[in-house]
Amino acid sequence: MFTRRGDTGETDTGERIRVSKGSSLIAFQGDLDMLISFVGDALVASRWDDIRGDLMAIQDQLFTVGEEITTSAKRRTLSEDAVKWLEEKILEYRKEVGKIRLFVVPGGSREATSLHIARTVCRNVERSLVHLSSEREVRPELLKYMNRLSSLIFFHSLVSNRRLGIEERIWDIGRES
Repeated sequence: MFTRRGDTGETDTGERIRVSKGSSLIAFQGDLDMLISFVGDALVASRWDDIRGDLMAIQDQLFTVGEEITTSAKRRTLSEDAVKWLEEKILEYRKEVGKIRLFVVPGGSREATSLHIARTVCRNVERSLVHLSSEREVRPELLKYMNRLSSLIFFHSLVSNRRLGIEERIWDIGRES
């Protein structure tokens, strides 16, 4: 499908306002789209129903975040319960992982690696959202959500390797190279 309306470097927002494809809003939408896709990749790679269920819920929540931002919260908004849900999930997986040593080098398994990629893209979305918040109103809950989401995805990666019996490779920050 094509309309030719974007051929000059502009596009329509969710509020039907023409903006540059280089705007902060469109950059955020593109980063969010990338995150939703990488979460989908991690979902396909995962073999555990609990993590897969979390990732499906996260994709739905991310679509809601996108709708909230692109329509200036005129339609659906992300509920504060979504942040609480993330925090509960983080605590649940942290119990399974046990003591955490930083800095974890991404890798170990296909499952964990795809989750680490999603986590780093999530941090990029968070930065895009912070940048966008300097230009338009962004509810603090959305910033909290993005911050917690990257933590949950980090724990998903640790749990994935643990369940596979793969030990994390830790980068020793104090060691000479």
